[in-house]
Parts: sequence; structure tokens; C-alpha cells
Amino acid sequence: MRIDRNVLEQVAEHLGNYVYMLLDPRTSVPFYVGKGSRTRVASHGLEAEALSAVEDESAAEHSRKIKAIHDIRLAGFEPDIWILRHGMGSDYTHVEAAAIDLLSTFLVQPAHGLHPLANLDQLTNVRRESSKGHGIETLANIVAEFGAPQLGSQTPPLLLITLKPWVDLQEPLPGGGTRAGYGFRSKWLSANDRALIAPELGDSVRAWWRIDPKAVDRLGVGHVVAVHRGVTRGLFLIRTGSWELDAETGRRGFGVDPVLSGPLHDMIVGRYGYRAPLKKRGDISAFTYWPKQQED
Repeated sequence: MRIDRNVLEQVAEHLGNYVYMLLDPRTSVPFYVGKGSRTRVASHGLEAEALSAVEDESAAEHSRKIKAIHDIRLAGFEPDIWILRHGMGSDYTHVEAAAIDLLSTFLVQPAHGLHPLANLDQLTNVRRESSKGHGIETLANIVAEFGAPQLGSQTPPLLLITLKPWVDLQEPLPGGGTRAGYGFRSKWLSANDRALIAPELGDSVRAWWRIDPKAVDRLGVGHVVAVHRGVTRGLFLIRTGSWELDAETGRRGFGVDPVLSGPLHDMIVGRYGYRAPLKKRGDISAFTYWPKQQED
């Protein structure tokens, strides 16, 4: 995985002390669990065989890992790298040991299209530490987010809406119909075909918010952008005259049409997304307008 040196340093700083898994992409079955540190990433990059220090592995263990990686590469693939936990202190050794015990005890079946947290319903737990930003994620997604360029100021006026992790909750939508929940599903981070997720992502971004339609019109905003973890994820045209008010909550919603290609899409979302502007300290609003000078 070749990335810009500046991006590599940002990723390394973000990871700190981490625990990771290597998966065979042909089966999505983990074959190695290891631990590493920021300095390891900064010095050796993101190659699967170099994320752990040699002194953390026995010679036999290292040899088995290298053989598995070699076999995967002979088949024309690269190992998938998943970060289990990052930003930890000295306890990362215990997390590594717990992950090894877990995967050495329970049967792991091959799976197609596996992504982090793909089987949430398997457990009765509701609270997850990953919601604090240090949970399981593919290294590729982490790198893509840090490598995303800044959203340019030459875009047309936009409404940026930040989506938090997905919440299951059936509720009505503006214009009729219902949605199964709101927020951003973790599997969307790895989606290759954005057209497939656009309907549900659009339903998530278009309701319900404390937004003044008059302000949207005054600023000349015609498009809304879904933002998750600071990166643009989807672009939608706001349908003219589609605003609706929920009298009970005072929140509003609207209709949208996805924009999946073309110059505007390339400028605002593109292939990997663009990094949205940081909010001011203390700003907990789910939405903002862009370019920022419009708010002055």
C-alpha cells in the first residue's frame, strides 16, 4: 500500500498503539493477530508483514505469517488489514491476547463481502466502544479518510449534514413512506457501488433537522452533502418545494435526488470523498453551510 508520506505520518499518529488482524481476502478469515505502535507505522509503512516488531514474534510464528502472506500474493491478492483497536496505552498487549484467545476458541466461517461490524445482531449488546472512534475498522478506510483532500471553496453553495453511526428506528419520511433508521451504516464505508446505497443514504440525510428553509433559499443552496467522520460521502439535489415541517418536533425534512456522477459530483465527493471543514469549538449542530464565507 503506497501512500503519501504526509498521510502516512498522520495515520501513524492517529493509530498510536494498535492491535490488528490480517485476513485472507478470498475467505475473509483472519490468519494473524498482532500489535504495533505509531513508530512502527512511521518507520516501516503499512505492509502487512511489517506492522509488528520482529521481537514481538517467535521465529516460527513469523515464518508462518510470511508464508500465509506469500500464498495470498501468489494467488494475485493482498492480505486485508483490519485495525481492532487503536489509540491505546500499554493495555494493547492485553487486547491482542484477548483477540487471539477469542479467534482460537470459536469457529470462524468464510464469508463473502465481510465488513467491520457486519453481524451486530449476533450479540445482545447495545453499547460499543467503537462509537468513541477507536473501534474496529479496515486500515484501507482509515488511510482513505486521512488521504482525502480538503473540500474546495469554489463549490456552489452546499448544505453539509454530519451523520453519526446508524440507529435502527422506523419513522415516516417527508412526502410519504418510512425509513428503517438514520445515520451512516458502517458497511457503506466499503461500498464500491454508491448507486446501491444512495436511496437509503438519501433517506438518512433528508430528515429530520432544525433547518430554516428560508436560510437555505437565501444562501442559494441547491444541494445537500452527507458527511461522516469528517469526509463527504454522498451528494444529493434538494427537490424544489419539497420541504415539510413535523409540527410535533419542529424539525423539517425534504426530498432529494442522488447525484452520482458528473463534474459537480467529482468536485464534492469524487472517488474517495473530500475532507469537510472542521467545526468551531462548541458547535454541536448536525449541519453547516459551505463555503463558510456565506455565514458571515
